[in-house]
Amino acid sequence: MNRRNLITAIIGIIVIITGVIVYATHFVVSAQPIPAGKFIKISNVDLAPKGKVIIVEQSWYGCPVGAAASWAIYDVLQHYGNLSYKLWYSDPYRTPANIPGLLFTNFTSNSIVDFYIAYVYNEYLNASYNGTPIPQNELVPVGEQIIKEEYTQMGLPSQVAQYIIQYETQVPIQQYGEPSAFYGKPSHLNFAILISGPNGTYIVTTPIVNRLSLHFHFNHFIFNRD
Repeated sequence: MNRRNLITAIIGIIVIITGVIVYATHFVVSAQPIPAGKFIKISNVDLAPKGKVIIVEQSWYGCPVGAAASWAIYDVLQHYGNLSYKLWYSDPYRTPANIPGLLFTNFTSNSIVDFYIAYVYNEYLNASYNGTPIPQNELVPVGEQIIKEEYTQMGLPSQVAQYIIQYETQVPIQQYGEPSAFYGKPSHLNFAILISGPNGTYIVTTPIVNRLSLHFHFNHFIFNRD
């Protein structure tokens, strides 16, 4: 092997090794378990418009977690704008069944806070929010496409959907041993709240229904006060 070929081969090996290291590092980091019911900081980047804080929720019409959490979310958001909603009950065929909750239909901000929500599936987890049937084995990929489209239409940065998808489908929950999307059966995008503002971006992908806890996270992480 002449010198030129040797150098080329060495460079090729270095590139391959570097790629493997980067991939392995990314996989290990993304696979680190996160605690249930707690916001975690996932980025120092502010995804909100200048001078704003965004709260982004992902749920589905029949979600018992979303139904239970809706009361705490309402309790927080009513201080930052006018929130329209209708009374609803979670999927009657899932356990726990018929959890009373609020379906949010609109939010008009009168503060620095903007709220967005995407309901992905219908009440019975067999179709999209608009009634398009979804096979059970396609709930996750179809759900991913739905929230990408919905958040894009809402004018949110693409990173919002990317983070929610990543942390629901790739990052295990410590108490579950697997990502939240795969904890229940059939697998589906379950529930998430992403908050982003001047202090960075935070996410929770499991139940957070205590209003005092939600108030604490909101004030501490976003406004940097208790």
